[in-house]
Amino acid sequence: MTKKFNRVISLIIIFIMTLSSFTFFYAVNLEGLNDRIHGALLGDLETGEILYEYNIDKALPLASISKLITYSILMDNIAEGKIKLDDEIIISDRVAKTEGSKFGMTAGEKIKVSMMIDALLIVSGNDAAAAIAEHIAGTQEEFVKMMYDKTNELGLSSAYFINVHGLPEDNVQPDQNYMSIKDLYTFVKYLLTTYPQILETTKRSELVIPERNFSRKSTNPLFGEVDGIDGLKTGYTDDAGICLVSTIPVKGQGQDSEDYRVIAIIMGAQTHPERIEKSKALLEHGRNDYINQKLSNKDEACDNIYIGNAKVENVDVYAKEDYNKLIKNGQTVRTEKVYNEKIKAPIEKGTKIGELSYYIGDEKIKTIDIEVRDDVQKANIFVRIFRFFRNLFK
Repeated sequence: MTKKFNRVISLIIIFIMTLSSFTFFYAVNLEGLNDRIHGALLGDLETGEILYEYNIDKALPLASISKLITYSILMDNIAEGKIKLDDEIIISDRVAKTEGSKFGMTAGEKIKVSMMIDALLIVSGNDAAAAIAEHIAGTQEEFVKMMYDKTNELGLSSAYFINVHGLPEDNVQPDQNYMSIKDLYTFVKYLLTTYPQILETTKRSELVIPERNFSRKSTNPLFGEVDGIDGLKTGYTDDAGICLVSTIPVKGQGQDSEDYRVIAIIMGAQTHPERIEKSKALLEHGRNDYINQKLSNKDEACDNIYIGNAKVENVDVYAKEDYNKLIKNGQTVRTEKVYNEKIKAPIEKGTKIGELSYYIGDEKIKTIDIEVRDDVQKANIFVRIFRFFRNLFK
């Protein structure tokens, strides 16, 4: 092993985004976004990276966004085989009298679970949430316990529930459901990863049911405002303000750039136009100001190194894991490979022989082990002697 392998082997500057005569980048203006809202967040689904945040740790009223938790418990029961989409739910008198936003059902009516999901997510029916809860748990109160079990399972310590739909209740303090934006973001990531089929429902801009003479637009106000919008859930109470969890898929832009999905949360907007404007700004920031760069591919050799006493002198080495990173326009990423001071055969496959580090500016953003994928056998004595004299005369 020569001395050059006792230090940094390679320093590679990767220009992720550069301004040129052929490429134009612009930054979405987020000035004033925090005005007149309770909180906001923009994040990436896959990596969980938070790209923008404001007041994300304080527990805030959830309003009808609570129905996402209701939906997740329903889907758990479907996944476990306890309920089927074509099962019928018999509407109780209590469900029929549910206040607030409604799908509109009468006591004794039978409605399939699949239709109830549409009513829950597209038109935000409080009665749909109540019907689902009673069908699964017997009572809405028992279902609230299941909501706590679910959020506790996910470590969402800020969650507080009094009912299954988020409508405020008199003579109770606190009088409605609460959760921090940070915990809500964690939950939404879980939900989209575990039950991505939710987007097949929430991407619909209208719910039309001819047999019920029912036609109503989705409560999501971003249809027609943001290209590609396919979710997720609205909410409103006097204390919660006007809220929206929204999401869009983003296509990769060129080689080594991959698709990604951003999640935007606006809580407590004061007017409907402000909720639309601020949600659009966050989503467009996530779509236009970043690129999802594949920096590490564990299935492709990241280097080929010389091992003097190995049977095969030049050995392919690999990053131990894949690594993607959302890179902001104008940022550069540099990679640094550092190998162990002494690397000699024999080496078993899977052995760590160095580290691959990524930097943005002076900040190290990730370190990944470098390993060999095959056994590296030691050369016999005659080969090693031959190489000694060959290298001597070089």
